[in-house]
Amino acid sequence: MTDRETFAPLVFFEYDHKPGNYCLMLSDNHMVEVEEAFAERGYEGNGYGWAGVARTAVESRLPEAAARIGFDPEAGMFVAYGEDAEALRRLGSIMREAFENRSTLDELLAAGDPEWFD
Repeated sequence: MTDRETFAPLVFFEYDHKPGNYCLMLSDNHMVEVEEAFAERGYEGNGYGWAGVARTAVESRLPEAAARIGFDPEAGMFVAYGEDAEALRRLGSIMREAFENRSTLDELLAAGDPEWFD
């Protein structure tokens, strides 16, 4: 099961090699579209920066799901994962909104702990 549309440009999928485990992913070829929002706050708009956005989103909008969502970013890729598909879908909705709506992205960038963006 791979969903490239609902949370685009993020992709939601179930790992083939580990059924019942899900991933929400954003690749670097999309990150460049909004990297200036990160730069304005002194952050890199890479996978680690998007992990900061996601951590802020979870803390502020999905605190009940915090223990069920993990993060494994790299410089060129944002990844959130876990066994709770619904929690990841809810995060995907917020992340898509942040990607498409500059005020939402700015809000999440401003509210996050600066250490989350490194």
